[in-house]
Amino acid sequence: MSDMPIDDGEADSASGVLEMNPSPQRLWREVAAVTRCATEAPFPSLTPGHLFFNVSLMPYAMHPLVCDLGQSARQRLSVLRFEDYLNKTERVELGIVNRAIEKMLEIPRITSVTRDDLLAIYTDEGFHTWMIERFRQHCQRTTGYVLARRPSLSVTRVQSLCDVAPAHYRNLAIIAAACVTETLITTTLRQAGAGDDIYPPVRALLAEHGADEMRHQAAFVRFSGEWLPSVSKDEGEYLDALLPELMTAFLAPEIPAWHDHLCSVGLDAMQADRVLGESIDPLEVGVQMMEAALVPRRLFARLGLSCSERFAQHARRWRPPR
Repeated sequence: MSDMPIDDGEADSASGVLEMNPSPQRLWREVAAVTRCATEAPFPSLTPGHLFFNVSLMPYAMHPLVCDLGQSARQRLSVLRFEDYLNKTERVELGIVNRAIEKMLEIPRITSVTRDDLLAIYTDEGFHTWMIERFRQHCQRTTGYVLARRPSLSVTRVQSLCDVAPAHYRNLAIIAAACVTETLITTTLRQAGAGDDIYPPVRALLAEHGADEMRHQAAFVRFSGEWLPSVSKDEGEYLDALLPELMTAFLAPEIPAWHDHLCSVGLDAMQADRVLGESIDPLEVGVQMMEAALVPRRLFARLGLSCSERFAQHARRWRPPR
């Protein structure tokens, strides 16, 4: 891993955007939480009360039809949501962020984020996927739960937007997708592992990943603040239209996956539809999407882009797929 020095990031309370403030220089390997992950530490026994994902982010898990199935069903649902997180993380880090960093390294005259910064993030992202793989193995041995590898609906939506971009805008779309995902993921990580009932190894994994992503977020905020004003007028107009679509694609609930999760714990398709229909409040989803997107919304507004308002319209108008 790179021996680059890095400063700690702090939140600017006035803007909501992470800024990098000077601090005594320390080697990246000494501050990157991923290098300290105790991947070989024994996992404690799993108890019936343990969950793998914050149930406040899973309103369907508290529906009476699910409660009737017992705590084991709720635990299983939380495992499936955590499995989604692992798959989403792997595909974001390797298929979006590192793909974008390869393009970002070729952009001349960017000084806010150095080549060392980008290569360190690139290394971290690969290290995260190794950490996740080790976690899967330990989890299965200790708990019996298999954290299967599956496609991620939200990442597929983001990648599809990049893949259909006109050829001369393709690299712009790829870099924009990385800027969006790296400035959106931290809030979800912080919430997903909150709660005393979260299985301790899961809580540690989420906390360690979140610590690294805070640094990555700060780097991408700095990069975006210099890069976006430097693009041509046509490129800026294209990005202004694309950014709210990327944000919506990444944050919109994965209703089909949740439906499958409910069916896997014993509900039939009609019951699963009922649970989701009675549990998912579109207005609340819109609020949650706006809160999760606070950092990029304020960043883009500060740069004079109109995409923040268009994303707000998408969030307010979100409805479950029929």
